[in-house]
Amino acid sequence: MATAHKDNGVIVRRTQKDDLPEVIAMIQELADFEKMPDGPQLTVGDLMRDGGFEERSTADGAPVFHSFVLEAPADPEWLANQERLTSLQSVDPANARPLTRKLIGYAICYYSYSTWRGKTLALEDIYIRPAYRGNGYGELFFRALAKHALDNRCSRIDFHVLNWNPATKFYRRMGALDLTETECWHFYRLQKDAIEQLARNA
Repeated sequence: MATAHKDNGVIVRRTQKDDLPEVIAMIQELADFEKMPDGPQLTVGDLMRDGGFEERSTADGAPVFHSFVLEAPADPEWLANQERLTSLQSVDPANARPLTRKLIGYAICYYSYSTWRGKTLALEDIYIRPAYRGNGYGELFFRALAKHALDNRCSRIDFHVLNWNPATKFYRRMGALDLTETECWHFYRLQKDAIEQLARNA
């Protein structure tokens, strides 16, 4: 996805390699919000490998996930702080993001498959930093992800939401259905220890 959606200078674009440290930081922010601060175990290196940000990232060469960021013009206070930090560390100007821009959100998704509907976009995370909520950026982000899904022949977008998350109202407004209510689906998971136990007895 190129820079296709704009609103007051805010854009949605594909994640770049030098965005990944900030994406990791936002993953932790989302986990803190979801009251699971010890959940994230990934490193920037994991994202680089699995997201196709380095050569020969995966066995078949295809990225495991796709990632997008929400980027806004920098306010003067943030800009001054970033310039101070940059002066204290060595930064490769060729790879550095322009200091006039800052990341205010991210989304991570991947393709799955439905035997009823075909190719599906599974939305793992979508997050906007609290200071930027309530400005229509969530809808901007969601519309960009919907366009990505359509452009890649996906028949639906699937995602999970904690039942206490106030964003459920937003998702309903975007047209999302709660399948736990409408179709009585439940979301199950095998953790790593359960997988290892099953594999030992295979």
